[in-house]
Amino acid sequence: MKRKNKIINIFCGIIFLIQLSSCNNTSTGIEKTIRDTSRPKEFRKEEIADSLTTVRTLDLALKIAMKNKTQDKFTFHSDSLEINYGYLFSKTIKHLIIKMNFQRGVFANIYKLKDNSFEEVCSKDIMQLAYIGDTIQDVNGDGQLDYLFHWYPPSGCCARDIFDVYLQETNGNFFDEFEFINLTFSPKEKVVRGRCYGREAPFYKYKWNGSELDTIEYIFVPDSTNGNNYVRKRHEDEKEKGIVLKQLPDEYKKLGDFE
Repeated sequence: MKRKNKIINIFCGIIFLIQLSSCNNTSTGIEKTIRDTSRPKEFRKEEIADSLTTVRTLDLALKIAMKNKTQDKFTFHSDSLEINYGYLFSKTIKHLIIKMNFQRGVFANIYKLKDNSFEEVCSKDIMQLAYIGDTIQDVNGDGQLDYLFHWYPPSGCCARDIFDVYLQETNGNFFDEFEFINLTFSPKEKVVRGRCYGREAPFYKYKWNGSELDTIEYIFVPDSTNGNNYVRKRHEDEKEKGIVLKQLPDEYKKLGDFE
């Protein structure tokens, strides 16, 4: 079943309550903070101040980037701000990545140079305690570099290593977010393997079809509901009979222990 530009782990059942937001404009967050009268007054003041700092820092970063847009490559680093500019994702299109790290969260904004100005093509923010890092690599094996945002929720019962993936389009834009948990990427196979969230959670396998994903299978581990057998199913529906397996297929063993 094809599913284009959607969060993948709806099927895995994890509720990401701690994620602040995805692909939102920072100024919208400021307006929401100002309107929210349910929070204590002093706390609201701190939020507004932090939001204003974020906007001012982003504005400063864009001004710095504009002054250096004719360069093939430019970088800037400080305690709270990181700027990377150049042919980061493409040999023909220049991109700009602005990352800001504040107490209230980590913010990443990606722009492409178009008509001598910067056009935002992707943005992401997450609470600071959850942030691990970001990576640029080809995820789906189409030869184009994609953007991966890596984070780990600070609370939960089980393993929850998460990558939010933004596939690059041919025009330098990015598709909507795909979210994966406890996984490995195999671009050569155009496959994603991982394990869902929870105790005795099933393994999953998806295959890229361009910018879409096809669900290949779920492997359910031995428990009281499947007669202590591994069971291969096409879907995550527990009512589906599936195929009984004597052992876990080797391709999933390299994923490690996610209990």
